[in-house]
Amino acid sequence: MAEETKTAKVPEGVTVETPKQEELKQLPIPDFSLDPTLPMIQNPHYTNNNRTELSCVLIRPDGMATTEKGIPADPNHPLYRDITRQFSEDELRHNTNRQVQIQSKLNEAAEEEKTTREREDRRAALWNIKSTFLDLPQVKGTEYKSLKRKLRSATSPEEAQAFGIAIIIKEAEKDGE
Repeated sequence: MAEETKTAKVPEGVTVETPKQEELKQLPIPDFSLDPTLPMIQNPHYTNNNRTELSCVLIRPDGMATTEKGIPADPNHPLYRDITRQFSEDELRHNTNRQVQIQSKLNEAAEEEKTTREREDRRAALWNIKSTFLDLPQVKGTEYKSLKRKLRSATSPEEAQAFGIAIIIKEAEKDGE
């Protein structure tokens, strides 16, 4: 199967120049010198809305990584000075937006996990209450079959407990006669 070449019509008098490969490969790289004995700065980002405090990860030459927090946005602070030499304001904002998105996704995941755990705990409580009541001799041999069916089909722990207690009360009233 041969690929078709597609062409676009250009209005008369307009010329289209294709960019040269040298122009495409030229990206601005900041000119800074690094001391190989100093830690490398990774992922610097703002930690407050006023952009007066930063955080970053420092990777030491031996490979150990530490998170630096509470870096003041003060030109006299040595770490802030190094950050501004190596990273542009746009890069700091980009990293900040990425951190905000990561944190919001982590919060969503934690909330979903909490909801799932609560639902599972509620289901376990419902099962425990139902099985506790259904194992009682008064409920096993009850003549109030409609209440026993409602106990089995209960959808909340409170509902199951109410029907279980109702069966026990009805059985106790019957025994008292």
